[in-house]
Amino acid sequence: MPNILGPEETDLVLKFGGGVHSRAPADEIQDRECVTGQNFDIDLQDTQLRPRLPYDKIGTCPNQEEIRGMASLLLPNGNTSMLIQAGSTVYEWNGSNFTSVGTVNANSRLRGHIWHNWQLDPAVVLITDIELADVVMQWDGTTLSDVAFTDEDDVSYSPFKAKYCIIQNERAIFANVVDKVATDLPHMMVGSKVSDYENITVSNKPSSALGDDDPFYILTPDLRYINSFLYAFEVVIASTQQGQIFKMVGSSAKDFAIQSLYPSSGVAGDEAMRYVGNDVYYGRQGRIESLASNDKFGNVETDDLSRDIFDKIEDYNEWVITYNERTQRVYCYPPNNAEIWTIYKPLVNSGISPWSRYRTSHSMNFNPSTIMNAYDPQDGLEYVFMGDLNGNLYRMEGTPSGGDGGLNKVGTERLSKMITIPKDAEAFNIEGWIRYRKITPVTVTLSFEFQGDHIYTHYIHVDLEGASGGAFYGGAYYYGGESYYGTDTRKFKREKMGIPGKSGEFQIRVAANTKDDFAISEIGLRFTVAS
Repeated sequence: MPNILGPEETDLVLKFGGGVHSRAPADEIQDRECVTGQNFDIDLQDTQLRPRLPYDKIGTCPNQEEIRGMASLLLPNGNTSMLIQAGSTVYEWNGSNFTSVGTVNANSRLRGHIWHNWQLDPAVVLITDIELADVVMQWDGTTLSDVAFTDEDDVSYSPFKAKYCIIQNERAIFANVVDKVATDLPHMMVGSKVSDYENITVSNKPSSALGDDDPFYILTPDLRYINSFLYAFEVVIASTQQGQIFKMVGSSAKDFAIQSLYPSSGVAGDEAMRYVGNDVYYGRQGRIESLASNDKFGNVETDDLSRDIFDKIEDYNEWVITYNERTQRVYCYPPNNAEIWTIYKPLVNSGISPWSRYRTSHSMNFNPSTIMNAYDPQDGLEYVFMGDLNGNLYRMEGTPSGGDGGLNKVGTERLSKMITIPKDAEAFNIEGWIRYRKITPVTVTLSFEFQGDHIYTHYIHVDLEGASGGAFYGGAYYYGGESYYGTDTRKFKREKMGIPGKSGEFQIRVAANTKDDFAISEIGLRFTVAS
């Protein structure tokens, strides 16, 4: 005779802190992950549901033209300076005002990355152009000028153009270049003389006939154009469009050589590969991968970082990847797709999805004309900056409770894993609670999406209370600002709720559309189970 299950009382508690895991079946993902969602913060050790920070609009270029480039200067004394290219005009931005410092080709897209900073005298940031419409330039905090290149015979070697630049071991090394007679050399890397970034050559390959410190050039073996160039794992790394990833080996102009690092890597995009401190992340058609190494850096394995969200990004053809080392967040932007997929690096290889999808109702629509990490000229901290077609400058890591661009609410949403009652039983007499920290008043909508024998959705709107200031011993306020011995700021509050109906399986969707910060620590349910 079959056994009848129950009735018995049971409960569950839903926690957060994991990212989107859309590829696996909904009932097989980790409890902290979500099947789909957007605009939430995630953390390896924090299980609260928090909205992502809004991005701030921090200024508008006077000419209101498309922001096409940026440059970030870090001087040896620690001072910083930042340039913004809007159309054909280059401005210095001091954190509040824009001052014109020069003009460039309107078709250029200038890049003066943090790793372009030359710290020897004179200290400058070298500025390249990923469109190769303008020459290599330099900015010393006062003057924007063309670099006065010379060749190995001290003869002027201008104009010289380059898409990419790194500075390592007292050399500036350029990649994907145009020589002074306008010959395109997209498969060439050009290394300067040691301690002299202005002295270059396109005539001398590394050989025993050269001096250790001489300038040199070297070619990628597959002759495809270089579309990413960086320094990582103590070697120079270059990728070629839909080709391979190479590394430069050797110690001087006598013995530098190129070796294959990862065949058929297929890096897609001119800014699709970034060093992230302990790894290299790069975008391919339909996925994001990491380049890892063994102790000897001899064998290379690939890891598909986007395996959890493959079904969401498989149709994307190109990527722009930016990394904020300070916050350890990697922003993966598929151009013209109105979203940014963010990797929270501490969760990579944790067994929990590290992905959050960023979307917005603001007019910039997460389709930046330029996105780049740089040092803020006011506080010196590293941020990710974005520009749009109308000369507006934004900072990704914005102000809580400010709204996107200072205007639009942030729509946060998460759909939980499928919760299944075992042995074909059903849950009924469902009661629940939501536990949160009191920060600001926010309305949250909980959707209980019942499935199985009974398919329906029940909506509950929960008003999260804000913190209220308390009085100091019943009257005066302490030091005229924060309340003392009476405030309930950030204390936990629990709201109870009843959920009608019964079902054998269900998911919980949490949604809020607000400018304000909130923190939900858990959603709990108690119910009776019986067959």
